[in-house]
Amino acid sequence: MNIREELIDLDTAVNQVSGGVNAIAAMSRGLDRVDDPYADGFYFLADHLIEAVQNLREQTDRCLQAM
Repeated sequence: MNIREELIDLDTAVNQVSGGVNAIAAMSRGLDRVDDPYADGFYFLADHLIEAVQNLREQTDRCLQAM
């Protein structure tokens, strides 16, 4: 495999992780609606994961554009 193919595989993995993070964000909103005591923890986790995935997405996109 060449570097471009590896980056495309990485791009696919980033999309999969992003989907999981979106599910955690949706779960945190649901927990908040039912006043669950764990909602704040899920919001904290979701916020940090969303930020990390956005950063990873930007880095991956820059690498793909550089190819």
